[in-house]
Amino acid sequence: MTDQTRRDVLRLATASATAGVIALGSTAGAQTADNEWEQVESPTGKALNDAVDTAAGPFAAGADGNVLARREDGWQTVVDYGPQARSRRLTGVDATDDGRAVWFVGGSGVIGEYNVETRTLTNYSAPKGKTSTWEDCAVRGTAGENERLYFVNGSGELLVGVRQDSGAIQYAEVTKPGGGSTIPGIDCHAREAGHVCSTSQFVAETADGGETWERIGIDFAGGAFFDIASRGDRDVNVAAGSGIVYRYDGFRWTPHVVDDDRRAIRAIDRDGDDGLAAGDGGALYERQSAGQWRRYETSVETKLHGVASGARYDVAVGDGGTILERRVGGAGGDGGNETNETNATNATATDAASRLAALSGAEPLSVERYVEGEWVAPGEQ
Repeated sequence: MTDQTRRDVLRLATASATAGVIALGSTAGAQTADNEWEQVESPTGKALNDAVDTAAGPFAAGADGNVLARREDGWQTVVDYGPQARSRRLTGVDATDDGRAVWFVGGSGVIGEYNVETRTLTNYSAPKGKTSTWEDCAVRGTAGENERLYFVNGSGELLVGVRQDSGAIQYAEVTKPGGGSTIPGIDCHAREAGHVCSTSQFVAETADGGETWERIGIDFAGGAFFDIASRGDRDVNVAAGSGIVYRYDGFRWTPHVVDDDRRAIRAIDRDGDDGLAAGDGGALYERQSAGQWRRYETSVETKLHGVASGARYDVAVGDGGTILERRVGGAGGDGGNETNETNATNATATDAASRLAALSGAEPLSVERYVEGEWVAPGEQ
């Protein structure tokens, strides 16, 4: 997306189809009053590892190959046992730019696509014979037409696939952006531009569709990386341990401690200037500005592994099938996400999304290094 965010596109698509105190610095005060986030009933007791918004509402994926969708009357399982019917754990999920298809990846090379309009599952597992666990995926393009697909795995490998006119996916040669460390997160802000992070404190960027990668940090980081959000070559966030969200402005990395209890931040999602993050202890975080995040305490204490900004609902998912959701302002009706009931509404939503898609404070001090859970200034070690 360029001038418009994915939320803008999906809000128009779904609408057409269905015709606090902030602290100074980078940490914001925890919210103890009613914050509109609520735990809702889940159709699974298994872990949910990632979430994404679509033209049909939020989707989530997790253990045993489960893919869930937010329907009008609540969350439902739309894929049982995964694309191979072998209950492989699903670890990452993303949606096409128009929100009409969800791609998900997981254990033993599992890759699947779910078309939210036709409610059709397609299996693309083990491309080029790759059967390592795919950790995450990123998708750009229009569903069924010109998708560019990025898959990363536990061996530090990247596989890029492009939809051909015939409908088949053509794959490039496998590369290793970070040498060989596990890549838990990939995100693309344009069709051929995006970022990856690895478990060895490595972040790299590409501007040529994944053919080449340039390391951009993070030299002083001392904790684990879990997820990455790419909004541009000068706007990147990394979710990390010890309650830290790193921010890249194109020149330098700045760590922001968004959780004073130093709980790990395991998931992050950016949509324009908006942003959400989630992590241990059921905590959620909302971006207020480049260096400020507002913390919400919720009714759960479980680990949250996935978070997604949505056109109608913001959602977070985690262990034990936990689902937290918050209605987005202006959304009417309870979960009016059903965009696929008739061919007419399908066409309306798709056309609306296509039209929109065609349109074109003070910063906290940085640190030099991070050592054993404490910030250490030069000369103090």
